Amino acid sequence: MTAFRNHIHFLRKTDDCCWLERPKSPSPQVLAGEALRANGPALRCTTADSRLDLVSGVYGGVDGLSRRSRYPWSRLGIGLGIDQEPEYVAVLEAVTELTDRVDEHGITYVERAATATDLSVRELGFPTPPDGTWPRLTLGLLSVGTDDGSYWTPIHGTVLDDETIRARVPDAITDRFARGGIVSVALGVPAEALAAAYHLTVTDGLSVPVEDRRVGSTVPVIPTSGGLVPSSSEVVIEAEIADQQPETRSEKREFWERIADSTTLTLDVTNVFTRDGAVVPFTPLDVPLSDDLQLVALALAAQLYDRVNSYWGVAPVEWLLLPASGRLGICVVSAKMLYAGFEWQLSNFLFSFSNCYDTVIIVDDEASPRDLGQVLADIWVKAHPSRDWLFSESDAPVARMPTYSREGTGARLYIDATWDPRWDEEYIAPQVSFTDSYPPNLRAAVRSSWAEFGFNTNPDGL
Repeated sequence: MTAFRNHIHFLRKTDDCCWLERPKSPSPQVLAGEALRANGPALRCTTADSRLDLVSGVYGGVDGLSRRSRYPWSRLGIGLGIDQEPEYVAVLEAVTELTDRVDEHGITYVERAATATDLSVRELGFPTPPDGTWPRLTLGLLSVGTDDGSYWTPIHGTVLDDETIRARVPDAITDRFARGGIVSVALGVPAEALAAAYHLTVTDGLSVPVEDRRVGSTVPVIPTSGGLVPSSSEVVIEAEIADQQPETRSEKREFWERIADSTTLTLDVTNVFTRDGAVVPFTPLDVPLSDDLQLVALALAAQLYDRVNSYWGVAPVEWLLLPASGRLGICVVSAKMLYAGFEWQLSNFLFSFSNCYDTVIIVDDEASPRDLGQVLADIWVKAHPSRDWLFSESDAPVARMPTYSREGTGARLYIDATWDPRWDEEYIAPQVSFTDSYPPNLRAAVRSSWAEFGFNTNPDGL
C-alpha cells in the first residue's frame, strides 16, 4: 500500500511532479487544466497558511499519441505499487484484483493519521472553479458503514458553507443508507482505495462490502462514524445526511457521473480531521486528460479486458484501451484472430457490454498500447475503407458521451485493422525497425549524429 503523500513524493523524485506556491490568481484549477493540456507533470500548489495543499494530475497522464517515457497509466500504476515503469496490462489486472471477492480477509486496523481540527470545511480551502461560486471537492471517497460492513464509492461535492456540502454519489449506494444516516468522506486516499471505488462504480459491484474484497486486505483502515476509511487519508469528514434527491443535472460533473446514474445529497458536517500539512487531489472538470477521466478509462478498460478474456475459454485479447484523448468514445483492442470472422464477434461482444463508446478498433496482437499513434496508423495500412470499416444501422443507441450532436440514435462503427488470418504469410508485410532496416555502420553514424544534437539514444533504436 502506497500512502497518497508517499505517492506524490515519489513522483517528485522522478521529476513527474512540480511544486509551486498556491497563487491568489489564477485559480489552481486553471493552472492544473493548462498543465494537463500540455502533457505536463503533476502539479502541487503549496500554502504557508492553514489551507490544504492541492495536487492535480497524480492519476492523470499524457495523451499517448507518441512514444514517451511516461504513459497515461504510469502515475496510477506507481500509486498501485506495481513498478516505476508499469506495464499497461499489469495496471488493468491490478485494478481488477482490488475488487475481487476473497473468502478469508485480513483487515488491518491501525492508528488514525488525521486528527481533529478547528477549521470548518469551508476554511480548508478547496479550489473554486474560475466560473463558479462555491469550492468543490473532487476525487473523494465516500464510506458508508452497515451491519454487513463498509461500502466505498466516489463522491463529488460542492462546499456551500462552513457546515454544508452538496454532493453527488452513485445511485447504487443509496440502498445502504437512509435519511439521517452518518457517512464519512475521505480525501487524499491511497491509489488502491480510489481505483477500487471507481472500478466498483463502473461495474455496479456494490453487493459485497470492502472487508470481503481484496482491497480490504491491502489498505490499512480505521473506523469512523460513517464507516471504515483508509488510515492514511489526508482529510476525513464525518457528516449526517440531511436530504437526498434525484441527481441535479449539471455540465460540471466528474466522468464517473457520466457512466453511472447518481443521487444528490445534502450533508451536514459534524467532524473534520486532517493530517499535518495535509494535501488532497483535485481535478479540473471537463479538461482533457484529467484525473477523473483517466481513472474511469482504466476502470472500464479493466472490466472489459477481464470479461472478454473470460468468455471464450481462451484469452485472445492482449490489451484493451479506452484512450482518454477520445473521451471514452473509442475502444481499441489488440487481439489474436482465432478464426475468420472472429473480429466481428469480438466487436459485437464489446458493444453489448458498454454504451460508453460507439467505435471499436481491432488491431493485431503485436501492436503496443505504448504508441497510440502507431496503433491508429494501422487503420490506414491494414483497414480497407470499403470492407474493413463497418457501420451499423443509423438507429443504434447513441454513445453515452459523444462529442458530436446527439439526437438519441446514431451509427456504431467497428474497424478491422488486422491482417486477414486467411492470407498466406508471404502477402503480409513484415514488421521492420531501425535495427533491421539499416546496416550497423549506418545505425552507429545516425546515433552519433543524434547524440551531437542532444537527443537520447538507446541500443535498440532512436
